[in-house]
Amino acid sequence: MTISETVKVWRVFEEFHGQGKVKHLGISNIYDLQSLMQLYEQARVKPSVVQNRFYASSGYDVDIRQFCLQHGVTYQSFWTLTANPHLLRSAPIQAYAGEHKVTHQQAFFRYTMDIGITPLTGTTDELHMKQDLQVAELPSLSPDYVKAINKLLLQSH
Repeated sequence: MTISETVKVWRVFEEFHGQGKVKHLGISNIYDLQSLMQLYEQARVKPSVVQNRFYASSGYDVDIRQFCLQHGVTYQSFWTLTANPHLLRSAPIQAYAGEHKVTHQQAFFRYTMDIGITPLTGTTDELHMKQDLQVAELPSLSPDYVKAINKLLLQSH
């Protein structure tokens, strides 16, 4: 889809917003910063959420996440665990999980939250749902752990 087609569709959603049918607008699967910037500039109702896969092939959306942070847009990640088994096995994630007696998945979700990401989960398992909710109560990772994982992200792509 071209940016002009995206903006055309966005205008329809803006009408829904104006009618009170929707409260927030967001966009998913936008992996090009220039396209996001163009949409943001042309939108009357600014996107409040960007939802993308969190994986190495997209460079973990470093530039898009920075844009979101600067513009008050929530960045939501999906495929966060599935696409990153190497990070779940990494030393800093294993160390944090061991120190806090949590799963590697919980430790990685905590990391994503610490760097400003809202991780999405698609689990249908009740235990995993409870574990996912517990992540919000976990202490933040140390700056050293965050730095080490950030370095691993950069090496992954």
